[in-house]
Amino acid sequence: MVAFIKDYNLDSIKKKLILLYLLNVIDIFMTLLLLRTGLFREVNFIMAKLVEIPFASLLLKIIFPAFILYYLYTEIKKTAKSEDQKPAQVYQELKISNISINLSILIYVIVDLTHLIWTALLPYIYTIA
Repeated sequence: MVAFIKDYNLDSIKKKLILLYLLNVIDIFMTLLLLRTGLFREVNFIMAKLVEIPFASLLLKIIFPAFILYYLYTEIKKTAKSEDQKPAQVYQELKISNISINLSILIYVIVDLTHLIWTALLPYIYTIA
């Protein structure tokens, strides 16, 4: 696991971007599920209005990120295979990309874990409410 986190070759970065995308998709589905209970609200001010229209929020959180992450990967791939840059520059750019992707994954893992915890607590919340 630690090796996967530290590794920043193209294959590893591709897997991390796929993981990031999956965590993003889980986030929107869990968010919409929890919002339907009426006991929760969206705290992300950017998404607050958008989640009122589930189709639009799914479109924004599923289609748009797929294109963005694919574009990001193609740009990282171009950088890694660029003959114009010195190996030290490529190394540094891949390392920075890896750190950024890992931080994004960490944030989504925390968000998705909170969603899972609240979902698991729903039966108890309903008995209290």
